[in-house]
Amino acid sequence: MSETMATKTVEQAIEIEASPDEVWQAISTAEELQRWFPLTAEIVPGVGGTVTIAWGPDVAGTGRIDVWEEGRRLRYIERPPVPDETVQVTVDYTIEARLGRTVLRMVQSGFSAADDRAHYLDTIDSGWRYFLSNLKHYLERHAGTPRRMVWDRRKIGLAKAEAWDVLFGDNGLAATELPPTPGAAATLWSGDAGEVDLISHPIHLSCRCPGINDALLFVELEPGSGAFSLGVWLSLYGVPEPRAAELEASLNAKLDALFEPVEIERVKYQARNA
Repeated sequence: MSETMATKTVEQAIEIEASPDEVWQAISTAEELQRWFPLTAEIVPGVGGTVTIAWGPDVAGTGRIDVWEEGRRLRYIERPPVPDETVQVTVDYTIEARLGRTVLRMVQSGFSAADDRAHYLDTIDSGWRYFLSNLKHYLERHAGTPRRMVWDRRKIGLAKAEAWDVLFGDNGLAATELPPTPGAAATLWSGDAGEVDLISHPIHLSCRCPGINDALLFVELEPGSGAFSLGVWLSLYGVPEPRAAELEASLNAKLDALFEPVEIERVKYQARNA
C-alpha cells in the first residue's frame, strides 16, 4: 500500500499469458467478471455507466464509470462499506501489452489515511492479490469456461489466530502443516489434495486443487473483532453439477462441525472441539 498526506492507496499488478483483449473482456463484461471476481456482476459499459458486483445479498456495491478506454483502461468510482460514506474510492485498471503477455495494474485509491482501520485496508490489499491471481488462473487455465462457485459465509467468534489454526490444522478445512507455507500439501475437507498458494496470516489463504479439475480455493477471515465473518470460496471450472453440489454440501457440514452456531444478539461464540 502507498500513502499520501490525505489518502491511502492499494496497488497491485500481475502478468498474464493472455492478450490485452482477453484481459479487457475479463474486467469489462459481467459474464467474464463473474468467472474470477464476484459471485454476480452487472456492467453498463461506457463513461457514465456502472459496475455492480456482489458476494451475496449483504455484500454488494455499485461504482460509476468515469474512464472507459477499450483495451487499455477502466476506472470507476465507488463508496467503501466502512466507515465514512462520504469518501469516494476509485478502482482503476490499466492494461499494458508486454512481450506477448499482458500486465494488468489495479489501483484502488481514496481511502482515508486519518481513519484507524488498518485491518480493513490490509484485507483489501491481500484480497486484491488473491483476486488478480484468480484472474490469471482463469485466463491461463480455464479461459472461456463458466465458473461454478461453491461457497459458505458465516459469522464465527474465535480470535483470528485461533480460527486460523482451526481451519488449517489437523482435521481442518484445508489441513496442512502449521504455519502454512506456499507450496505445502493440504488435505481439503472433501479428501481432495490441495497445494497452498497465497498466504496472508491471519487474513487469507488460497489453495490450488489439481484433483478438482484445477479448482482454486480461497479462505477469508474478514475485518472485524469479536464477531467477524468467515468466507470460503471454491472456484470450479468444468466440474459436473452433481460433484459441485456434493462439495458444497460437505463444505457446509464441515464448517458446522468446526464452529458452533453464532448467537448474534449475545455476541457469544465458541468453537467445537473437532
